[in-house]
Amino acid sequence: MLDLPALGRCQCGACAYRIEAPPFVAYTCHCTECRKLTASAFLTCMQVPAEGVVVIAGTPVERERTADSGNRLTTWFCAACGSTLYAENSARPRVRTVHVGTLERAEDVEVTAHIWLKRKLPWVEIPATHRQFAEAGDWTRDYARDPGRYRAS
Repeated sequence: MLDLPALGRCQCGACAYRIEAPPFVAYTCHCTECRKLTASAFLTCMQVPAEGVVVIAGTPVERERTADSGNRLTTWFCAACGSTLYAENSARPRVRTVHVGTLERAEDVEVTAHIWLKRKLPWVEIPATHRQFAEAGDWTRDYARDPGRYRAS
């Protein structure tokens, strides 16, 4: 269980943030873009209310790209070391998608789902108890406490 506030930072420490709100969902994305973003097999993410992510050091730089869905994806990263910190999807502008690997206590995050499994590398194994989606995840039940955040208003 993630204790709040939770702290995160880039690799060099120039940028840091604090999470002050509980996550809606934590999941691992296996899409090609996330693999390229992390230079790894996947990206583990946690969606939290936007106002619950507070920058406490540095000034993260943002980069925007258009996803296959047409949504705009903005990613914030450290200009000094290039570590990605969190992102925003235009479909959910009131949510920040925190990159779990930047948390000081990433081991406290409970991942419950995997998305874009049709792009998963064959040697990655998924726990049978995790929700699994061939493409994008359906987080409707995860947003039950604040369903208005799930879709752009």
